[in-house]
Amino acid sequence: MTIRDSYTYDNLTLLKDAGAITADGAATVGGQARFLDLGDAMTEGHFIVDTSAIDLTSADETYRVILQGSNTTNFAATVELASLVVSAAGRAAAPFQTRIGSTNYRYVRAYTDVGGTTPSLNFTAFLGK
Repeated sequence: MTIRDSYTYDNLTLLKDAGAITADGAATVGGQARFLDLGDAMTEGHFIVDTSAIDLTSADETYRVILQGSNTTNFAATVELASLVVSAAGRAAAPFQTRIGSTNYRYVRAYTDVGGTTPSLNFTAFLGK
């Protein structure tokens, strides 16, 4: 995991806007499912998650934010391009590339996997360099 203070940011690479997540699911921006088409060529960068609030009151909550890749816009089959375990507010980042073996996964989205009694995670996610 790579963490630094600043990354190149473009609003077009926003994968999730602010809002609490309490169940597993694909991320949204403005209430709409959000994915990016990164094109046919391999793309490398950083998957950045900025967490503003996290519920750890039951002590059994777990949070993982995943960058998924797919070859279809419906994400019927996905691969994990990057994954971050979130355990505190703040910034976390992980490097990613869209090529695994000889396959390039041009479509990407953020997906949240939560567990525990009362999970609640408020964060934004974007791609940066």
